[in-house]
Amino acid sequence: MSLGYVVAAVGITLGAYIAGSIPTGVLICRVWFGVDVLEYGSRRSGATNVMRAVGIAPAAMVVAGDFLKGFLPVILARVLFTDFPVVPLLAVFAAAAGHNWSVFLRLRGGRGVTTSLGGVSAMVPIVPAIAIPTGIAMLVASRYVSVSSLAGAVAATIGAVVLYAIGGLLTGYDLIAVGGLTVFLFTQHIDNMRRFFKGTERRLPAWDAFMSGRSGRNGAG
Repeated sequence: MSLGYVVAAVGITLGAYIAGSIPTGVLICRVWFGVDVLEYGSRRSGATNVMRAVGIAPAAMVVAGDFLKGFLPVILARVLFTDFPVVPLLAVFAAAAGHNWSVFLRLRGGRGVTTSLGGVSAMVPIVPAIAIPTGIAMLVASRYVSVSSLAGAVAATIGAVVLYAIGGLLTGYDLIAVGGLTVFLFTQHIDNMRRFFKGTERRLPAWDAFMSGRSGRNGAG
């Protein structure tokens, strides 16, 4: 890799971090609702806390924005560095890190689930096809967002290992991305896991209450 490519790779990685740092949830809550989501609930900027603070529709907007924060930088890295797969790999982790430790929020942020999903979707699209149905099924069954997120990540890792073992469907870089992000997500959910085993982890409301919009400020306990 020439010096020019090295400089460009560093630029893409930093750009991915900056993109990941864009505080989608904070901006939506402050601009449209006058609410500081970082002072509410889990004090995180992700979609789950946004939903509990201001409702379902704004949370859906946050999901879309957080997904694109991971997806777009990695797609760009793949296009520009087709012969250097380590650069998209770095972009995946940089975007997730930016979301969790945003330079715009004094290194605060979310847990990185949706941004990680966006990055992996750009790098190896077949894996989210395993993770998303697993996560949705677990969410419907348990109503624990944290459990469903981690279950989806574990399923993604198992699927990635199988596809890598088959040969030709995933590269070693893809496997590192999926496995590394799964470990990363577990580290970001330590407090959730502690609450889950203590029986104090918050659930989403029942489906009828969820669909009627009663999952905002007075949502799941």
